[in-house]
Amino acid sequence: MTSRQLALFNSATFPEPEPCGTTVVSWGLGADSTAIILRFLENPTAYGLRPDLSDLILITAHTGMEWPDSIALAEQHVLPLLRAHRVRYVQIARGGASIAQCGIEILSDTRNPTRIHASGRWSLLLDLRESGTVPMYGGNRLCSIRAKGEPLDLWFKEHLTGPYRHVVGFELGELGRARVDTSFAKPGRRPWYPLINWGWDRPTLLAYLKGRLGVSYPKSFCWACPYPVSAGSLPDHMARSKRFPAQIAEAAMLEYTAQALNPLFTLYAKSSLREELHRAGNTAALDLLADRLDTQPWSIYEVRRVLTAGRSEYCDKWHGPRCAACVTQARYWGLEVEEWSRCKGCRAISKPKCPRRDPLCSDPQRKGTVWRSVRRVGVLTRRQARTGLQRFADRPGRTLEHTASAVPGYDFGFERVVTASRGGSYPAVERQFVAAPATVPTKARSGFETAWRSAVDSIEAAEGQPLGPRTLAVV
Repeated sequence: MTSRQLALFNSATFPEPEPCGTTVVSWGLGADSTAIILRFLENPTAYGLRPDLSDLILITAHTGMEWPDSIALAEQHVLPLLRAHRVRYVQIARGGASIAQCGIEILSDTRNPTRIHASGRWSLLLDLRESGTVPMYGGNRLCSIRAKGEPLDLWFKEHLTGPYRHVVGFELGELGRARVDTSFAKPGRRPWYPLINWGWDRPTLLAYLKGRLGVSYPKSFCWACPYPVSAGSLPDHMARSKRFPAQIAEAAMLEYTAQALNPLFTLYAKSSLREELHRAGNTAALDLLADRLDTQPWSIYEVRRVLTAGRSEYCDKWHGPRCAACVTQARYWGLEVEEWSRCKGCRAISKPKCPRRDPLCSDPQRKGTVWRSVRRVGVLTRRQARTGLQRFADRPGRTLEHTASAVPGYDFGFERVVTASRGGSYPAVERQFVAAPATVPTKARSGFETAWRSAVDSIEAAEGQPLGPRTLAVV
């Protein structure tokens, strides 16, 4: 297939929406959306825009974790053009942990932009630091949804009326992401992917930016993002990290704390960020991390988890919300439920939900929901936290477990006391005490204690013996 045929195919798959009263470009400060903006500025009418660009809006939802070079390039090369063309540029951020309660923060809304705001009151960094987690390398990119998607959706709802073209910078190699994006139906939103319509892949748009601006434009992503590894751009990521050791050391700090609370939490699927920095010879970042760990306040944490049993195949097949009519009829006729055809109403149910009233609905070999409770005990120095944990481990029946540092020559190991480990089936519980930086406040998911008691009761009934103390104190 020729490049022209491919462009026509993609134009048919993702048709360009008809011009309307407003066109909004999601500007992530990276190469993709920047290339679109420059082409729009060069010839507005060719893209259904007014000659004075009065119907064009650029908007950035800030995460608070953008690379400094992305900000610098945007301020040096793009903002002067926006001022010259009097383009409206809006910068927003999530207003708080709960967008329903806190809304969004308008950092700037002007046709004369002079700076890129690095962060608002809320930032993804603060959110990750207080939750003791890192962005997940699988799933639905929830961090992006929280930091960008939800604030953008709320701004569109509050500030736009009628139809609008929403420009997103997916290039030719991101057809899958574009397909997913088209499924997000919003009132008035008409998604538009110009790079796909133009048949532009990443080398093409980078060459365009190089010729237009005379600079090599980097990809825009948060400095604690796990996707550079899966996207095959780890060498570029590590080279960038050497230029900005403070930012990548902050990401490594997030990862260290998250891994202390959960040994499975590393930034990348097959390695930790600390290991990748070591392989890349980034001693500046590793030294910064070591210094932070020595000088940061620490604490001892009690971390408990409940892992419920997942839904069984029987439950997946039969329960919509629970269709009592189907089950009742099957039992009335003395048939197994699997032998009875589901009724029309039951088949029409789109989102399965089950009240778990039937023991057959749970499968002890499937993991269901994970509940977590974190209790922080004291604010100490690193030495005090380790000493306190050692005293706690000296009691009968307890052992201090040490995980060696992932990087030779650095004190990046972990100490923990595990008092309950998950078994081979569900429900299961875990409890550990660990020394870690004191950034995570005491918190638990609503209903955790009820779930904990229920799981412990179930395990004790199955095993026929007490699991151990229901509560423990660090003294």
